[in-house]
Amino acid sequence: MDYISLDLEWNQAYPEQLEAVQKRLGTRLRGEVIQIGAVKLDGNMKIVGSYSVIVRPRFFRHINRHVARLTGITQDMIDLGQPLTEASERFRRWCGEDYAFLTWGPDDIPMLEDNFRAQGLDASWLHRVYDLQKIYNRQTDGSHKQRSLEFVMEQFGLPQNLPAHDALNDAFFTALVAQKLNVPAGVAEYDKTVDLSDGVLLSDVSGDADVGAAGYRTPFEAVHDAAIAEPTCPLCGGALEFLERTVHMKGQKYLRMMNCPTHGKLLLDLRVSRNLNDTFRVRRTIRVLDEETENKVRARLAEEAVSGRPRRRRRRPRAEFRENAAATENEGGNQNE
Repeated sequence: MDYISLDLEWNQAYPEQLEAVQKRLGTRLRGEVIQIGAVKLDGNMKIVGSYSVIVRPRFFRHINRHVARLTGITQDMIDLGQPLTEASERFRRWCGEDYAFLTWGPDDIPMLEDNFRAQGLDASWLHRVYDLQKIYNRQTDGSHKQRSLEFVMEQFGLPQNLPAHDALNDAFFTALVAQKLNVPAGVAEYDKTVDLSDGVLLSDVSGDADVGAAGYRTPFEAVHDAAIAEPTCPLCGGALEFLERTVHMKGQKYLRMMNCPTHGKLLLDLRVSRNLNDTFRVRRTIRVLDEETENKVRARLAEEAVSGRPRRRRRRPRAEFRENAAATENEGGNQNE
């Protein structure tokens, strides 16, 4: 199997463009890819090829000034670039038959998938991907810190003699770091273990209409979907006991403490967001319940028990409000007379 270190540069929409384009497309598009850079390593971690292309954006056609300064990519360059449909097909053929992507951090593949979805392209061949940052952490200090690529290169004594924020250069730097790690062992461990970054055991999204799913009609419906709100233990699949009722935190965030007889206390974290079509999606996270978070949740429960839930005031219809205001004014006028 080959390993392909991948890096992207993407154009950012100006704020006035972003919402209009996303609503028109009916899908999420946070940025538009303008450069794909990749370096191929064989099974012995030897560099055997590279790929780089400037992509002509379809929706955010004018280069963002900040992106241009950071990357050195100009308006003329993207105007002469390849359409994503063409660039992606050539990239797919270059990848070959048996490969896995290596990225530094979790952002590149989701961004590429968003771009493919916006243009109706098949993204199924992007699914095999490993975050080299996590492999590095597991094989060095075991921490969950998000180290920059520059930091790790300096740690390994690797020369940084090419400009950063160029997709091909950054993919090359990622490949050099990969050569300093035991990537095959890291991939094998990656496949069979649960990611415990920040104690997270499971993280998924339901009702994301921006990527084609059916959204929830209301936040209440999202939070009370049994398939979401009554999970099993991500580690053993066993039933979970709910320790307390669900507590509503600030914004559309809901927490509930649970217990697995085998793996101990867990926290169910539900966060509701609005989709572009005005339905709702919910991100569900299950993590190990630490003492600090448990104390915070219990304090919130105690606060609600003392104060009770605030009652909503009934809003008067506008017509009723105007009539009452007029009556009050007339009464005041009569008193003055």
